[in-house]
Amino acid sequence: MTGRRNNLLARIATAVVGLPAVGVIVLWRDPRGIVGLCLLVAALGLVEYTGLVMRGRPLAERAGTVLVGCALFLGLVVRPDLGGAWLFGGVLAIGLLLLPRAVDIPSAWTRLAAAGFGVFYVGGLLAALPILHRAAGPAWVALAIAVSFGNDTGAYFTGRAVGKHKLAPAISPGKTVEGAVGGFAANLLVVFLARGLFMPELTLRDCAMIAVPSAVVGPAGDLVESLLKRAAGAKDSGRLLPGHGGLLDRIDALLFVGAYVCLYAELLR
Repeated sequence: MTGRRNNLLARIATAVVGLPAVGVIVLWRDPRGIVGLCLLVAALGLVEYTGLVMRGRPLAERAGTVLVGCALFLGLVVRPDLGGAWLFGGVLAIGLLLLPRAVDIPSAWTRLAAAGFGVFYVGGLLAALPILHRAAGPAWVALAIAVSFGNDTGAYFTGRAVGKHKLAPAISPGKTVEGAVGGFAANLLVVFLARGLFMPELTLRDCAMIAVPSAVVGPAGDLVESLLKRAAGAKDSGRLLPGHGGLLDRIDALLFVGAYVCLYAELLR
């Protein structure tokens, strides 16, 4: 019980210190702030990813994956209209990165898959936040972050309080069906609070189309990262954030939610 309490206190302390700083950068109108923050997150997230999924591979291979992922992020942010070209460039770069060690033929497909997925999973999806910031405004980025963290917080406390039925025991034993319901309720609360406090332009349709799908894609992103950790035999993706584990442990749901909210604001609204 003491361990759980200490972990909870560490989670709260990290949030109290980190969230205001993130909020200032997100709400800053100058796009250089959000681009710089997300580029740093992409680099650190890719370092954690390669440490999990590409553990044991040569340093040059892992460092190259980090660099290609960051390059894809920057390309998508600077010229999102050239997305197809950047995706082609990412595939080509990963192929060229692994060719120097082509003697390791039996593991080639797993190495290509591991590096390629990381580049698009972290570098590609994270680019959605700066794109959303520029296209729809800082408030939309703040909403995406709030929905993602709100869902996670609602699921965490509901699961601890009344969780009994496991949601995906083989992947993440701590997640429960009751927690997922609590996360969904928190999603609705966050979206309607945002509408009442700083985004009056949101319609009821907007609220539903943001809250309901995010309650699905957010936990899906969480479970994908949990699957990577289970495959690697790791509890956390790293130790960067006290009480939360690694950076990927904190942004796993946001990667999916941010991409969805960007898609909705740009194409579906």
